[in-house]
Amino acid sequence: MGRTKLDSINEFARHGYKVRVSCSCGRKVDWSPFEMIVMLQKRRLPYDVERLEPKLRCGFCGARGAKISAAMPEIISNVR
Repeated sequence: MGRTKLDSINEFARHGYKVRVSCSCGRKVDWSPFEMIVMLQKRRLPYDVERLEPKLRCGFCGARGAKISAAMPEIISNVR
């Protein structure tokens, strides 16, 4: 089994990962890739991770240059 290359937000959605956006101030936010795609479309921002990271701004401290990584989605079980 090989590693998954997550170069764009579309790849996060395709492989079932959430998008974790981390700021240098320590704040971390997990996004659904589908919600993030809608936001990126509205703001006309690129889906490519390398081009998107410098454009993201932290909602807490206002810094630019957030880092994007994968986060595991929450698993909801119906087993009782």
